[in-house]
Amino acid sequence: MFDEAPAVIDMIRYLQTQTGTTCRRPQPGDRVGFALSSKNRVPFTRQTLKAMDQDGGYDLIWNDGSDEPEGRALPKDFRFHNARLVEVNYDVVGGPDKSICFGLERLLHFGYDYVGLMENDIVLQKGWFRRLMNLFDLAAADGITCGAATVRSFEGRVIEHRSGYSINWGTGAGMILFSRPAAEVLLHQYPRLRMSTASISRFYSRLFQLDLNLRSQDSSGKWGNHDMWLTLDWGYTPMLYMHGYTSVGSIPNLARDLEFPPGHYLLNDYVRPECNNAGLVMNRCPAPSPRQLFIQHPA
Repeated sequence: MFDEAPAVIDMIRYLQTQTGTTCRRPQPGDRVGFALSSKNRVPFTRQTLKAMDQDGGYDLIWNDGSDEPEGRALPKDFRFHNARLVEVNYDVVGGPDKSICFGLERLLHFGYDYVGLMENDIVLQKGWFRRLMNLFDLAAADGITCGAATVRSFEGRVIEHRSGYSINWGTGAGMILFSRPAAEVLLHQYPRLRMSTASISRFYSRLFQLDLNLRSQDSSGKWGNHDMWLTLDWGYTPMLYMHGYTSVGSIPNLARDLEFPPGHYLLNDYVRPECNNAGLVMNRCPAPSPRQLFIQHPA
């Protein structure tokens, strides 16, 4: 099919053709909802909420798993000025993935057109919400069906820098907004999201002919020469690509992590303004034969 490694955007368009997805820009009247997950760590949660509440235009479902009195009291004490709090759920326990799935289920139940996740250790810059929604427009202008967008952009997770946004190979649950169809895919496929360092590298090598070179990004030195299991949110972006949806990020980054600063694990430097429209950054592998091009979850 391809004599050489195709341009990333051409391969994305090919995937969209194979899966039947179509671009959709945000429309007037679209409803946006976020599920905030919190457990104790009240100083972190307060910073996250204060920064998030600088912008409005979205609803919030707060899912709290706190077992400390101060944490359990915070949803009643915090006063929002721009965001609209529509529901608080207590005792949401059982681990992060259970909280994530619960949040997605509640947001889909309420009928939101865009469905987001926010963890209680992310600080956003003012203007984040408008920039986030604009990412879906920017991708659509390039013929890309955006399934997930974030303003928490790490340089090491970028496949290609484009004008105002990046095409990403990984976007985690810390700060992410899905289109409704993409959220439905992930929720339905959640048990199949588990990937390891080897399987995610193999996935992008086969699909986009990319060399992620993950061990070079692991400043913690945990991986060494071993294949390591990743948390389930590492499987979000590969699963979306398999269904014809792309993950994009803002240029520049508009978020800051409170618990894990850049340099921790795979949280490397944030995407900077000068990266705008800088082109491809990932190393390419040799092009596959037509028989190697497929859309499936690598074992």
